[in-house]
Amino acid sequence: MSPFFGGKEKNKAIEKCDALYAWHKDAIYKMALGAVGGDKEWALALLEECMEAACENIDKFDDERSDKSSSILTAILHGLISNIHIAARQKLGLHEKGGKFFATKKDKFDVDQVLIRNELTADLAKYVGKLTNFDKQLIFMRFFMGLSEAETAKYLGYDLNETENKIFLVKQKIAKMIKEG
Repeated sequence: MSPFFGGKEKNKAIEKCDALYAWHKDAIYKMALGAVGGDKEWALALLEECMEAACENIDKFDDERSDKSSSILTAILHGLISNIHIAARQKLGLHEKGGKFFATKKDKFDVDQVLIRNELTADLAKYVGKLTNFDKQLIFMRFFMGLSEAETAKYLGYDLNETENKIFLVKQKIAKMIKEG
């Protein structure tokens, strides 16, 4: 029986969609909220549209809780946001550059890069427990929040050279842990 007309396959698909939504809704909502400048209704609409698109392709999700699923949902959301930017640029009469519309470099999104980054992050996560809280703070601010070394230094109250040195030392510490296994 076709999954569109009932039966066990439809129930499995609904269960997978429910699990996907339950597991990822908060993260996707927060990303959407940031992308639309804090407009809660718009963010909720983006979340719903993202989940609807994901559920149309639910057979592509092996594990609803995996990093791959998270990456796919993030890619869908970025695609929706990109469409918003395209519409806005078209309303303003701006033309395409290079065949695609991007408001900023941050709007350009590559699913393969996200998957690679997720794998790298998962590998690095096992070493995080061996870092000091200050080391974790430096890594988080610099590489996950995307602050520059100057912004990180200002936030922490250090001079730029000292901050650059501390970040270098933390990277060396992580490299040593990875090398030693």
